[in-house]
Amino acid sequence: MKPEQVQAQLARVLSAAISELRDPRVPLIVTVERVAVTSDYGLARVYVSAIGSDMSELLEALSRARGHLQREVAAQVKLRRTPTLEFYAADEARL
Repeated sequence: MKPEQVQAQLARVLSAAISELRDPRVPLIVTVERVAVTSDYGLARVYVSAIGSDMSELLEALSRARGHLQREVAAQVKLRRTPTLEFYAADEARL
């Protein structure tokens, strides 16, 4: 698969998985702005945004839920190896 296809699939799967999280620090609407994968698909940087929420708390909650989110990705995106997820605010520096 091409990197653009992988990134689009990861964004779709992560959007759905994040919306199902039951952490009070995660607002009802979290937008996955974009996903950037490294050339070996070993790392995926996920850029998220949310209106009216504390970004540091949101990023902490997503980091704590990393294992669950990676299992969702592994189950729904067919890759040889599931990338490690890293979460950033959408307004942070790009790759």
